[in-house]
Amino acid sequence: MKIVVGLGNPEQRYAATRHNAGFCVVDLLATKAGTEFKLVKDFRAAIAKTVLKQQDVVLVKPLTYMNLSGQAVVSIINWFKLPLSTLLVVHDDVSLPLGRLRVQAGGGAGGQHGVESIIASLGGRKEFDRLKVGVGPDPGGDRRADYVLQSIPAVDAQLYELAIRKSGEAVESWLDKGIKTTMNVFNGDVFGTPEGLRREPAESE
Repeated sequence: MKIVVGLGNPEQRYAATRHNAGFCVVDLLATKAGTEFKLVKDFRAAIAKTVLKQQDVVLVKPLTYMNLSGQAVVSIINWFKLPLSTLLVVHDDVSLPLGRLRVQAGGGAGGQHGVESIIASLGGRKEFDRLKVGVGPDPGGDRRADYVLQSIPAVDAQLYELAIRKSGEAVESWLDKGIKTTMNVFNGDVFGTPEGLRREPAESE
C-alpha cells in the first residue's frame, strides 16, 4: 500500500489558491479513479482508498490546515503501520516557477510549513518522498505568505491546470516506476512559463 498526501487548507475560500496545489492533485487522482474522499475524524483528514497503477493507494487531504499537516499524516502512517518509504507528499513550492515540478527523495522542508509540520510530527525523520508543484515566481520576503494564499491569475489558469495534470502523471509514475525514474522524467521538464517571468522579445535593430 502507498500513501499520497496532498497538502492544502480545507476551507472553500482557499480552494483556488496556490497553497492548495497538493489538494488539487489528489482530487484529480480521485476523480480519475472514480472514487470520493470521506472524512475520517480520527485522522483529521479526508481519505480516498483506491487502486492506481495496480497499487493499493490511500489518497489523503489533511484537514488540520497547512501548518498542522503533520498531525494527520502521522495518524494515518501509524494506523496503517507503513514505513515512510510508502509516503509521497505533494505540495506547492513557491521557489519553483509555475510550469516546473520537482520530485525529491527526503531532505528538508525548504520553508514549506506543511512539510515542516510533517517532519516535526515524525520526530525529525525526513525519509519520505515529495512532489513539489511550482507556483512561483517567488515574490520574496514578507510578500510570500500572502502570495501563496492568492488565487492563480486568469492569465496563468491554463498553465496551472496543466501543472496539476502533469503532477498527477508524476504521482502515477512514482507508484509504477519508483522515485528515481520519476525524478529523471519530470525534474528537467519545463512545460510553460508564468506571466510573471515572461519577457517581451527585444526589438530588432
